[in-house]
Amino acid sequence: MKILVISQYFWPEPFRINDLVSGLKERGHEVSVLTGIPNYPAGRFYSGYGLLSPAKDSFKGVTVYRLPIVPKGNGNALHMTLYYLSLALSGSLVVPFLVRKKIDLIFVYQPSPITVGLPARVMKMITHAPILFWVQDIWPETLAGTGM
Repeated sequence: MKILVISQYFWPEPFRINDLVSGLKERGHEVSVLTGIPNYPAGRFYSGYGLLSPAKDSFKGVTVYRLPIVPKGNGNALHMTLYYLSLALSGSLVVPFLVRKKIDLIFVYQPSPITVGLPARVMKMITHAPILFWVQDIWPETLAGTGM
């Protein structure tokens, strides 16, 4: 299968999606990942990454498309809102141009708000591929719990 993974977080950030992508690749699937510039957990871009970094990267033979985003900064409500919305907006605008191949499945890794699914909806309109969400958070209950 040709699988597009969309995730707010991805390697070199330490999340389970990295293992899943590796496993899918090892099983013979053609996997590509659409994600932001790594900045978790510190809230600033990792060394070697930035807004002027190449938009295409590689992880264990998997093509990784890096989207321009606003880093999460100190994690206050404004930074977090801009962080999540920037991936949704940039992903929705550029996904049709970045991923120009047939897609059999769009897989959304969602440890963050549902906004990460917006680029998936845009890609579905173009490819008609089904979307599978792997929800890892109890959003929006977390907003109430944190007082946001």
